[in-house]
Amino acid sequence: MKQIVKCGLLPIYLIFPLIIFSQEADTTDMGESSRESYTNIDFSYSQDNGNTDLESIYYGFSYTLIGDAGPLNDTEFLISFNRSDDKLDGLPFTDDQSLTLMFDVWANQKYSPFLFFQKSFDNIVGLQDRMNYGIGGKARLFKGFSVSYAFLFEREDYLDYQYDSTLVDTSNYYYDVEWEDGFWTYGDSIEVGPKEFFRHSIRPKFKYKFFDDNVLLDYRFYYKPRVDDVNDYLLEHELKISIATFYEAMSIDLNYTNKYNSRYDGVAIINDETGMPYKAVDQNISLGVSFAL
Repeated sequence: MKQIVKCGLLPIYLIFPLIIFSQEADTTDMGESSRESYTNIDFSYSQDNGNTDLESIYYGFSYTLIGDAGPLNDTEFLISFNRSDDKLDGLPFTDDQSLTLMFDVWANQKYSPFLFFQKSFDNIVGLQDRMNYGIGGKARLFKGFSVSYAFLFEREDYLDYQYDSTLVDTSNYYYDVEWEDGFWTYGDSIEVGPKEFFRHSIRPKFKYKFFDDNVLLDYRFYYKPRVDDVNDYLLEHELKISIATFYEAMSIDLNYTNKYNSRYDGVAIINDETGMPYKAVDQNISLGVSFAL
C-alpha cells in the first residue's frame, strides 16, 4: 500500500522580532518605503507496506520579510525550518532538522552586513546537535554573482564511535575494533560532551533568472574550516533549478546537495545503527513541486 500526500497551505503571517539574519536569501528591487512578505510551506508523507516497509515524513516552512525596519532601510529577515524523518524496516535512514534565522542589512546594496543563527541535527551522520551564530558581510561582484563571509561561534555534539586498538582517549570514542563477517565489531565506549570553537564560512553564490524570469538557477558553495584547525572543515554544494508553471504560485523544483565532512575522511568512525564507518560525502537529489504563498 502506498500513500503520498503533498499539501500547499494558505499564507501564515508571522510576527518576529527583526534581530537575526544572514547569507541565505536574496531580494528584488523595491520602492523606498515598501514592505513585502513571502511564506512557503511544504509537507509530504509516504508509506509502503508489504515487501518494503517504508515511512517517510517531511515538513518545512520559510518566511521572508523584505523592506524597511525602523531606521534601517532595505533590510531582509528570514526564518526557515525543515524536518525529515524516514524509516525503512523500522530503522531510521533520514533523521535531520534545521532552524535558521537571518537578518540582512542593506540587502540589495553592493555591500551588506548580516547576522546569522542556526540550530540543527543530523542523526544519520552522528551529529546530535549543532548550534552556530555570528556576523558577516556580503559583496555583489557582478550580475547574479556574490560572495559572503561569516565568522561563527559553533557548539557541536557528535556521537562518535572512533577506534584505536591501543589507545583510550577521553576526547573521542575509542574502540578495539575488528572486521568480522562484513561488520565492524567493537567494545566499550567513552562519551564526552559537546565541543565549542569558532568557524569561518565562505560562500560564493550565483543566482540568475533565464527565459523571461521563468527559470531560476541558484548555486551556492560553502567552505567552512575551523579557526583553530583548518584541516577540520565542511564543504557544501547546493543547486536549485526552479521552473515556473502555468499557475503563477506553483513551480517545479530540482534540488541537489553534496556535503563533505573532513572528520570522516580516512578515519574509521563507526555508525552505531549500522556497524559500518561513516562516509565523508553525502549526496541528495530531489524533484518536486513548491507553492509560494
